Amino acid sequence: MSQNHLLQQLPLSTKGELDRLVENKRAFTLRNFELNIFETYEASEQIPLQFNDLVIINMLKGKKVMHLQDKVSFDYHPGETLLLPEYTPMRIDFPEAQLAAPTQCTAISIGADKIGEVVQYLNEFYPKKSERSTWSFQLDKFHFSNNDELVRLTNRLFQVSLSTDIHKEALADLVLKELMIRIMQTQELLVLDTDTKNNSTPFTYLKSYIRQNIGEKISLDTLAAEAGMSKSALSRAFKTELGVSPVEYVIRERIAYAKQVLQQSKSVKIACFSAGFSDINYFVRLFKQREGITPGRYIMMS
Repeated sequence: MSQNHLLQQLPLSTKGELDRLVENKRAFTLRNFELNIFETYEASEQIPLQFNDLVIINMLKGKKVMHLQDKVSFDYHPGETLLLPEYTPMRIDFPEAQLAAPTQCTAISIGADKIGEVVQYLNEFYPKKSERSTWSFQLDKFHFSNNDELVRLTNRLFQVSLSTDIHKEALADLVLKELMIRIMQTQELLVLDTDTKNNSTPFTYLKSYIRQNIGEKISLDTLAAEAGMSKSALSRAFKTELGVSPVEYVIRERIAYAKQVLQQSKSVKIACFSAGFSDINYFVRLFKQREGITPGRYIMMS
């Protein structure tokens, strides 16, 4: 997990705020959402938790093991986000929590009215290219890694929620709206990364084209020609639906392919040129920027 995509830890509960050692909760209620901060100070298992609204969960410190109904249990670490629908039953283990090293996570619960407002706004003013597809949360893509935008917005939402700013409600509403949009765009990228035969869009075609030509030079002109769109229209479509530019998406695909080659070949040079990069120094810098470690370190960890 890239160290660049960790959220800022929040101040721990004071002695006066600490009511329990397992899932001690502080709540900050605003008009359209509630920010809950949970801390656990001792190892424990099978702790139940459930929210009445859709909830965005962020791990800030420590480790959990999540047990969700009809899902395989999984470790949950900082740098990751969960998006769970209302009334999702959870049971949580805290295998490493202790008084000197507590776990800390947040849960942002959002009312159905606010979700409907944001989704309706996107579908009205920024409809998707596919007539059969509309904006919504992809609840099957409920567990994903943070990116720069998610980290920036979530940290900002924490800051505003805990502040005493006179414009707190208005500022929080703006940040929440953008965070929800970025999450939907992130999930669209996850959908695109999955081979979905029933999801035929210009994006799925270009994904296939990029992967088949990953070692070649791929320009915006090339992508626009392949999609049968102007460069400006293609760039606008990518930014609207996926939150990234076409060139950024190519870089993402090159890095993902380079990671596969690094695991197989154990060679930075082979991975660099196989993934379409022409300069090893640039590849190393870019890889470290995106992944938080150098390609050589990635080989060792693999």
